[in-house]
Amino acid sequence: MQSFLTSGSIIAKMDYEDQATDLAVQGELYTQTVYDPGTETQGHIGKIYTKALAEIHHLGTNTSSITSKRSLERLGYLQACHIPGVTEEDSPMMLKYVASKPSRRSPVINRAYYQRTESIRVLIEGWIKECESLGVDECAIISLGCGFDPTYFRLATLRKNNQSNTKLKYVDIDYPTLITERLYMVRNQEKLFDLLPEDPSRDEVSEFVSDSYSCLGIDLRKLDRLDKGLEAAGVLKCGSRMPILVISEVVLAYLEADESDAVIRFFAGYPEATFILHEQCIPTFDADREEENLHPFALTMFRHFERTMTPLKTLRNYRNLEDHRDRFQGLGWSSCDILNMNMFSDMIVMPDEGEHHRVLQLEPFDEYDEICWIGSYYFIAVASTGPGSSSVPTRSPDVLRQIGLRSKLQHEKFLTNNQIDKSCYVNLDPIAMSSPPTIPGVDIQWSEAPFPGSDINRKGHTLSILGDSAYVFGGFGLDDIGHQEDQKVFQTRSQQTRLGSTLRLNLINGSIETLPLDENGPAPRMHHTALTTPDGSAIYMYGGRDGPTKVHNDVWRFTPEDGWDPIWRARVSDAGSNSAPPGLFKHTANMMTIAGREMMVVVGGRLQSGEANDQIWAFDLEESQWGLFHWRHAEQRQNFSGIFSHSSVVVKGDGQQDNLLILGGIRGSDEKVLNKVWRLTLGVGEDEPQCWVEAREVDIKARTGSPLKPRFGHSSVVVGEDRIWVLGGVSAPALLQWQETMIEIQLSTGTFRHLNPSAFRELVMVGHAAAADKDRNRIIGVGGGGTCFGFGAWWDSAGWALQF
Repeated sequence: MQSFLTSGSIIAKMDYEDQATDLAVQGELYTQTVYDPGTETQGHIGKIYTKALAEIHHLGTNTSSITSKRSLERLGYLQACHIPGVTEEDSPMMLKYVASKPSRRSPVINRAYYQRTESIRVLIEGWIKECESLGVDECAIISLGCGFDPTYFRLATLRKNNQSNTKLKYVDIDYPTLITERLYMVRNQEKLFDLLPEDPSRDEVSEFVSDSYSCLGIDLRKLDRLDKGLEAAGVLKCGSRMPILVISEVVLAYLEADESDAVIRFFAGYPEATFILHEQCIPTFDADREEENLHPFALTMFRHFERTMTPLKTLRNYRNLEDHRDRFQGLGWSSCDILNMNMFSDMIVMPDEGEHHRVLQLEPFDEYDEICWIGSYYFIAVASTGPGSSSVPTRSPDVLRQIGLRSKLQHEKFLTNNQIDKSCYVNLDPIAMSSPPTIPGVDIQWSEAPFPGSDINRKGHTLSILGDSAYVFGGFGLDDIGHQEDQKVFQTRSQQTRLGSTLRLNLINGSIETLPLDENGPAPRMHHTALTTPDGSAIYMYGGRDGPTKVHNDVWRFTPEDGWDPIWRARVSDAGSNSAPPGLFKHTANMMTIAGREMMVVVGGRLQSGEANDQIWAFDLEESQWGLFHWRHAEQRQNFSGIFSHSSVVVKGDGQQDNLLILGGIRGSDEKVLNKVWRLTLGVGEDEPQCWVEAREVDIKARTGSPLKPRFGHSSVVVGEDRIWVLGGVSAPALLQWQETMIEIQLSTGTFRHLNPSAFRELVMVGHAAAADKDRNRIIGVGGGGTCFGFGAWWDSAGWALQF
């Protein structure tokens, strides 16, 4: 292997997990670069060796980050570095030199890193503009744990074209080894080298110091060295009121809490400091229940970082956003605003339909549950030592004001209307974020594992009941694996696949069998629909997808006697054809009686292009033909725009006519998670349009006045003439808390309340399937689960039942 200290590309050539293993073998060689012979003892050598390995693993996180950001750059997420007239070929972005051959990341990792990278960019440039607007003569940016971050070189290019009266100092800080690697690369790349300031005061192998840019190799745990290094770079703590901006992008999380606290306290000593902290949190943490209340996403994340020997040490002391807010306040910061990434991205990174549309065109994306979980478990904190920290008048830059966020965060109605609570936003104002009133609940009977020994490790499947049997088809997950004792089964993404198997569940004795695979049966698929006919004799299945762009529009009929029979398998050749719907997935389908005819009504969903479907189709069971239902009022179609990942149930309307109730989902135009409830009435008449649909929004609130939480990926089941149970799902910008997982809606009163199940286990009811087993007065649910980046997946494999 090439020398770790002299190769400008060796880090980029290895995946960081392999790198950690390979370099650990060379640990003795590596420790010689930090070993001081003057203190030679056997114990000291062991400590240095341990320290060296820890640094190696932390360097690996930089490699992973840069590789992910390079993937963004190649796909077009970063919009040519936000420098007018600069192409990727001419770009000063360092990413292409670190990862000359880009590795393709999964769409959800690309989306998450785009939100993270763009958030930091907006905050940095907003802070600089705020300094300029305040007439500041000189300011400084300090990047902690910079790695191969290219921000300085991008800003240097940008400021060449934009005249500014505010002088900017930029300081990059990281481990000495990584700074050596960074400077080696810069000095060997002409485009980067030309952007270095001339006549530096210090130009060494592992250090570069000048009046406008400095690159310092400092362990952040050595605060005396940090103080001297910043002083050499011209960033003084005493005798200067120069505004400084400190950037820590997932850096301090790897230090012990007291070590990271010391760094934050150190910078609180600067009179005009702004600190931007981006790292992980645990929004669902309950101090009374500890590990019992950890979301499987959190458990998977912890498991990954422990496995790669980069544990998130700070999280042991600071769990949720309130903990971090109190932390900054206790360490000397006079103001602090903390937002989770869902909220920051919605308001700043992707604030309008145009940006959502642009990003959706870059690559297929469907991991909305995962991106919302990521956005809930990562946050951005913006703290300041400005007003209130000194008796001396200040001109403290308020970056949130500059980017247009401050006025929104100070508007109580804005926070209320967007259902922003303390799990997604906090600040130091004790009045601004009052606790919402407690929503009443009702106890229900919960039973685990109605199918003992089952391993239904799949999501996006269907569950349909015929008599005393329930049938599970398709989905995405694991097929035919051995029984696992732990029902949250963690598996890598590569072991998952789209499934084409059919399972029969015996509702009397709980046994499960896999039916023989029919070679002429339906193709493997996920996010399809399957419904039992009104007479309970057959199951009709429609749609779903098998692959990112392979979407089905076939209809299949299943009976226990004959198995799967293709009813309608035509393909739509013309986009404008009204003979049948295009292929759809993440839609809903319900059996309804319309004008005396039994129909399967399909609403919403996503097209092969990724766009949301705004049409409503019905499949006539007797004629085996499709019909398109037209909106009676054009404005209703505009209001009820394309949605997906919603739920729908059939309820009775005027004259006992079947109506369709639509709950939640994601709006396709701006990917917003909805809390709306719609009632749809469909009819057939002699006038145009012959097949028509009307819709009106239904106002549903708790008796306390609290609105419904937005959610998608849930299920809904009618349990009585006036009651609907809504089960699971994902919410944004905040996660669903455990007590919010299940609710009951009462249509006659327009109210909802929480369902409090007995002996409730922390299932993640997402991607599951549920159905009413009316003969036994219960709802049964099977499957569901999720993924955490590429770290692993978990499954709710045993099933559950709720008595009603």
